Amino acid sequence: MSRSKVEGAEDLVEALAKEVDGTRINIPFEVDVDGNSSDEGEEAVDGEGGDGGEKSKKKKKKKKKSKSKKTPVIKPNQGRIPEEIPPPPPESPEATSKWDKEIVKGTKTYNLPAWGLLDDRARPILNIFRTPSCKKIELITPRLRLRQCEVGDLTGVRRIKMEPIVQKTQLYGSPSISDIKDSFLNRYIRSRDEYIFAITALNPSQLKVQDPGHVRISNRISNGEGYLGNIALSLTYPSASPSFLPTKGKIYTQPTFERTHNAKLEGKLFYEIHPQLWGQGIMSEAFEEVLRFGMEEVGCDSIASDPTTGNEASIHLCTKNGLTFSHTTNNMYNKPQLFHRITKEEWWKRNRPDKGVEDRWGGKEVCRWCMNFRLAPPTIQCKYCQWAKYCSRECQKADWVRNGGHQSECDLEEAP
Repeated sequence: MSRSKVEGAEDLVEALAKEVDGTRINIPFEVDVDGNSSDEGEEAVDGEGGDGGEKSKKKKKKKKKSKSKKTPVIKPNQGRIPEEIPPPPPESPEATSKWDKEIVKGTKTYNLPAWGLLDDRARPILNIFRTPSCKKIELITPRLRLRQCEVGDLTGVRRIKMEPIVQKTQLYGSPSISDIKDSFLNRYIRSRDEYIFAITALNPSQLKVQDPGHVRISNRISNGEGYLGNIALSLTYPSASPSFLPTKGKIYTQPTFERTHNAKLEGKLFYEIHPQLWGQGIMSEAFEEVLRFGMEEVGCDSIASDPTTGNEASIHLCTKNGLTFSHTTNNMYNKPQLFHRITKEEWWKRNRPDKGVEDRWGGKEVCRWCMNFRLAPPTIQCKYCQWAKYCSRECQKADWVRNGGHQSECDLEEAP
C-alpha cells in the first residue's frame, strides 16, 4: 500500500538463513573472449605422404593456451514492467447514490495502528483498509507469484520463524509465537514504507518439497501450496527528505525518479523461505525480480542487503545480482552484518545496457489511498473538493473513514 518512514523498521530486517536459497548459487560461466578453447592436449593427424603415397605420421602438436582474459557472462534481468491496469467501468446511478450515503460528514472513523489490525474480530475493519487495489501489486516470475501477505499466512510465517535451522542466522534470535503475530505478521499485512511479498508457486507441483530431515514436525510442509516464505523491499529516507505521502490540497502524483534521487531513496531487501524448499533457486528468482521492481518501477536510488557474517548463500545472492560490499556494522543484537549495495545507474547499466534510465510511472496521477502506480489514473473524485482522487470507491471510503484521513482534511464544501 502507501509508503512513509517508519522508525525502527530496520530492527526487524530479516537475514536469509545460511542456505535459504540453497542453489549454492551457480558461479557465472566463463568463456574465452576470443572464442578459443582453453583445453590443453595433444592431437595426432594422419595424412598422405608426398612421394609414393605412403602414410606418415605428423608430429603431435600442442595447442597453446589462450592468454585472453576471461569474463563472466552476466544474465540480464528478464522481468518487465506490466501494462497499466485499466480503470473500472463507470458506475451506475444506483451505485453512486449508495456510495454517496456512505461518504458523508459525520461517518464513523477508525484508528489504524502503524502495524495494522490483525485480530480476527477486527477483520471487517481491516478489510475496509486493505482494498482490492491495495492487493493488486504483485510480481510474476517463471515459477512464482509474489503477492501481498494476508492474515491467513500466519501459520506459514510461524513454520519458518520458529524453525531452529532458520533461527541460526535470524538477527533477532528465537521469537515467541506472540512476537511473530505482533511484530511480524502485523508488519507484513500493512506497512506504510515497505512492499512485503508472500512467495507462492504458480504451479506447486513444480516445486520439490525435500525430506524434512531435522525440521521440527510442527514446522514441516508436505507440498508447495500457499505461503512459502517472503521477500520485502523496505524503503528508507534521510530524515531531511520531504514526505512522499499525499498532502492536503494537492492532487497526488507518483514521485519521479528525479525526486527519489534527490531524496536518496534507498531500498533494503530482506527475505526468508521454508528450509524444505532450499536448493531450487526459488529465492534467487524472487530476489532478482524484487530488485528489478525497486529499480525500474519504484525508482530507488540504490538498493542494499545486509546478510550476517558467514551467511555465504545470502552474500553470493547479493554479488551475483551486482550488489557489491559496502561496509560492516554490528547491529543491536551484536551480530555483524555485511552491507552490499547497488546504485540505480549500476543496475541499469548491467540489466538494460541498450537504453538509458526510463521512468515509466513517475509524474502520473495516482490514487491517494492505495498509491498503486500500476493502475490507470484515478477516476473517482471527492464531491467536496477538487484534489482528492481515487482509483475506486473502496479506496475513497478507506481514506474517508480512517481517523485523521480525508474526512478531517477536506473542507466539506460540495463542489459545483
